[in-house]
Amino acid sequence: MNLGLKEMWRQKRKFSLIFVITLLIVLLSTLITGLADGLAYDNGATFCELDVESFQLADDADGQLTRSFIELPTPDALTPLGVKSMTLVHGTKKQDATLFTLPKDSTIGPELDLAVGDVLVDPSFLGDVEIGDTVRDFTSGYAFTVVGTTDGRYSHAPVIWATQDTWKAFQTSSGQPAYVSAWLGKADTSLAPMTKQEVVEAVPGYTAEQGTFMMMRGFLLFIGAFILTAFFYMLTLQKLPELGILKAIGIRPRVIGTALVIQVMVTVLTASLLATVLTGLTGTFVPDAIPFRFDLGNVLAYGAIMAVLSLIGTLLPLWKLRRLDAADALGGIGQ
Repeated sequence: MNLGLKEMWRQKRKFSLIFVITLLIVLLSTLITGLADGLAYDNGATFCELDVESFQLADDADGQLTRSFIELPTPDALTPLGVKSMTLVHGTKKQDATLFTLPKDSTIGPELDLAVGDVLVDPSFLGDVEIGDTVRDFTSGYAFTVVGTTDGRYSHAPVIWATQDTWKAFQTSSGQPAYVSAWLGKADTSLAPMTKQEVVEAVPGYTAEQGTFMMMRGFLLFIGAFILTAFFYMLTLQKLPELGILKAIGIRPRVIGTALVIQVMVTVLTASLLATVLTGLTGTFVPDAIPFRFDLGNVLAYGAIMAVLSLIGTLLPLWKLRRLDAADALGGIGQ
C-alpha cells in the first residue's frame, strides 16, 4: 500500500490528470442519475405520497390509471381512486393537469377537507392561476375553485386533488357514466392487481425515459473504466525498467500488483466521493423547472459500479506485470 501511495505523491501531475478525468466521468454519470431520478419522481410523485401499496385496475387498462374505468359501487374494504387527465382554462390561458380524487375522510393521500368543486393544486400549477381563482375543464366546462396547494405530479404535469364528491359531481355535470379509476387495497377481485411501482412504471413515457438514461449511464461507466485501464496500462509500460529493478531486488509481484490496485481504488473512490458531494450541491442550485433529484443511495451505487469495473480493468496491467521478466525489463526489452 505504501508503495502505491508514495508513487502517487511523487508523480502528482500524472495522477492528478488521471484523477480529474475520472472525476469528470463519474460526475457526469451522477448528474445523469440525478436527472433520471428526477424524471422518474416527476412521472409518479403522487403515487410515492400515497400510503398504499396495492392497486386494483381494469384488466384492459395496461396499468394506466387514465385508461381504467371501473363501474361503481366500490367494495367496503377498498378505497376508490378517481384519475382523469384534463385541460383547465383560466381566462385565455390553458394548462394540462391530472385530477386525482379520494374520499373526504381518506387517510391514504393528502387531507381533503374540501367542499364540492374545491381543489388543491401542485405549486407548479400556480402562476397565471392564484389561490381563490376558478378554473374550468375545457371539455365539460365544469368549474373548480383553487383553495390551496399540495405537492403532486403525474406524467410530468401538475396534479389537482379533490374529494370523491367532486368526482361524482363532475361526472354528473359532464354526462359521464359513474366510474372510478382504481380500488386501493388488497382484496380478491376480478380486476388486475398491481403494486405501486408497477403503476408508476406504466405511466406513459416512464419506461422509455429510464431506459434511455440507463443506457447512457452504462456507456459512461464502461468508457470511464476503459479510459482508466488505458491510463494505468500505459503507466505500467513506462515503468517497466523500474519495475524490473524492484523484481530484481526481491520485491514480489504481489506487492507491485497490490500497489497498482491501491492506486486505482484511491483514484476512483476519491473521485466518486467528490462527485457525490458536487452532485448534492448541484441539486440545491438547479431551477425548479428542471426535474433533478439527488438520491444518495443511487449515486453511491453507480460510484461503486465504477469502482468494480475499474478494478476489473486492472487485470490488463496486472497481467503485464505478471509476465514481466526482470532481465528483459532492465535491458529495455519486454514491450
